Amino acid sequence: MKGLGQGLPKVFLQTGDCFFGVQPTLVSTVLGSCLAVTLHSPKRHIGTICHAFLPDSLQDGRHSSAEPQICRFVDTALQNMLETMDKVGIPRRELVIKMFGGGSGMVTCKPQSGGFNIGKRNIDMARRLLKFARLPIQVEDVGGSLGRKLMFHTQTGEVWVKKLRKSECPSDTFGNAGSKF
Repeated sequence: MKGLGQGLPKVFLQTGDCFFGVQPTLVSTVLGSCLAVTLHSPKRHIGTICHAFLPDSLQDGRHSSAEPQICRFVDTALQNMLETMDKVGIPRRELVIKMFGGGSGMVTCKPQSGGFNIGKRNIDMARRLLKFARLPIQVEDVGGSLGRKLMFHTQTGEVWVKKLRKSECPSDTFGNAGSKF
């Protein structure tokens, strides 16, 4: 993985953000209970990714139509990403969909406290919405107790994931560890 994305613009995706890549870009993020979903068009070489941290915008009392961070919720992030692909003329049947994260661990490498199980709820919401839209998830690496560092190449749709051990802190490098999806 040495030289990964060499020469490409790099973007770090913050919690609650989406990125739409018309030009080749390497997008990285770090996930605990948050969920990243990628949509990619192999024919058009365009990809989009979200970093959602809550499952349902309707259960959050602060939700409004003027939500400044629409991608903070799995439901509104997926809706926004699909509508963006629709606007640029990419048929949904061409999309390759991948899903990552939703672990019980936090980005801080500490176990998630409480019985909220946000990670599982994020995964369930994405699966339910994509099933309803009749869009299959081709690849997923979700759940478990470890965080993940993820890199997404918007042009190729490739995703590299490194699981973070509880003793590790997120870093900017992948070293020799990680999986490619």
